[in-house]
Amino acid sequence: MLFSSCLLWKTLVFISLAVLPADFANSGAFTSASECKSATIDDMNESLEKYSKCFHEMIAKGGKASINSLVWTLQEMLDLLRPAQEKFCKQLPPCPLPVAPRNGGLVCVTIDNAQYCKPMCNKGYDFQFLRASRLFEVCGNATRFSWTTQLVGGKALAVCNPSEMAISGVKSAYFPTNSTCLHTLAFPETQVEQLNIFLRELGEQGIDGSNRDKEYDCIICGY
Repeated sequence: MLFSSCLLWKTLVFISLAVLPADFANSGAFTSASECKSATIDDMNESLEKYSKCFHEMIAKGGKASINSLVWTLQEMLDLLRPAQEKFCKQLPPCPLPVAPRNGGLVCVTIDNAQYCKPMCNKGYDFQFLRASRLFEVCGNATRFSWTTQLVGGKALAVCNPSEMAISGVKSAYFPTNSTCLHTLAFPETQVEQLNIFLRELGEQGIDGSNRDKEYDCIICGY
């Protein structure tokens, strides 16, 4: 996927100058904004993955100004990437786009013209309200296309607060210890795993997933 803006590609130049080794910054790897025309997200992933292996060492050697500038630049990148990420989730009209809990996320499927979303928390967080008997929220004709939710506002489906214990929801409502919502979203196999768990749970509650619209399958992470 081509960048819609040269900002992300320029960011790599900035990172290389701010933190990455001098020989890389001077190598001419990123020399002109014209390279935006052929640059892809995969190019960025490859570059970041390469240097992430020695990122701890680079941070230790980085100066205050360089690290502060890098944090700002990466935040600017995330501000561009998050809206793009949300566009990959198709929304059942006229249901509003649900807001995923910060420090967690939503696993969503659409069955028989109704959208079901299961709130989940990352490790180290728990739900603000008890959800042991409330596996999911739903939006569809039966709810007049509004989300069922314990929260005021209608779009936020859950809140994940810092907690040493995870006891407010069912066991499957928490991402695995070695994972997070964002980690799950980064790998197709972990996405499929969480979707299949949710579909099985819906089936156990009498919701037949045979009419599921796979195009609406989605995991949304909170920020």
